[in-house]
Amino acid sequence: MQDTSALVSPLWLNAHLDDANTMVFMSTMNVITTGEPEPAPAGYIPKAQVFDFEHQICDPSSSLPHTMPSPELFQREVRKLGVNKDSIVIVYDNQGLFSAPRVWWMFKCMGHKEVYVLNGGFPAWQKAGFKCVEQLSLEKQEGDFISQFHAQRVIDANGVLAALDAPNCHVIDARSADRFYAKVEEPRPHLRSGHMPNGLNLPFSDCIENGQLLPPLKLQARFDALGVRENDNLMFSCGSGVTACVLALAANEAGYQNIQVYDGSWSEWGADERLPVVR
Repeated sequence: MQDTSALVSPLWLNAHLDDANTMVFMSTMNVITTGEPEPAPAGYIPKAQVFDFEHQICDPSSSLPHTMPSPELFQREVRKLGVNKDSIVIVYDNQGLFSAPRVWWMFKCMGHKEVYVLNGGFPAWQKAGFKCVEQLSLEKQEGDFISQFHAQRVIDANGVLAALDAPNCHVIDARSADRFYAKVEEPRPHLRSGHMPNGLNLPFSDCIENGQLLPPLKLQARFDALGVRENDNLMFSCGSGVTACVLALAANEAGYQNIQVYDGSWSEWGADERLPVVR
């Protein structure tokens, strides 16, 4: 299965769930304000395993939350989950569309082509009336996945700083408008409020309707409203590199090619007094 879209529907997943190379991962993210895990869902999609980018598949040496791991660590951990070079990886989350795009982006960064997000997540699966199970899958067989890191998909603080004044470059922040314009305090402690100079704001929620990503033409309209052109370089930021991936997914669906995610996002930028902030 190869397509320009990175989305699959519940109908497609249900039809291909029993295919030998289909793998299903549930993505979760800790609650920002408390650090506690998300509440347990009412059930699971059959074959689903947890993809833990909070504690397991992340950089253990980083002080920032869920930082992208090394290619070696990623390869080792996803092999433990049974991922093969030819696996078709489907990722979903329990909120509809929130943390699953982060896992999609991680796989894309590590060179895996066949990775997709379940549009609408578990709520859409339930609404469609497809089978749910009470437990996650425990069957694991060592996979043969090989990481092929695409470094150009990830950008650091220095790269973002250079891009803020560069022609044909846009740094787009997925946080809410209230956070972007410093009308409210950041939910993570000790972070400055505000945004990057020349940064643009597109709240990730503006790209979602009823838990599903907007259609491509509506997504294009969102980017058009920001002054983004077809071949511009797009760099996405958010609070900690998760909902920035919702915008990366949205840009992908809208047909943009030059897409990067600022992994440290505001967790890094807002804490570093050397980096400029506009309030």
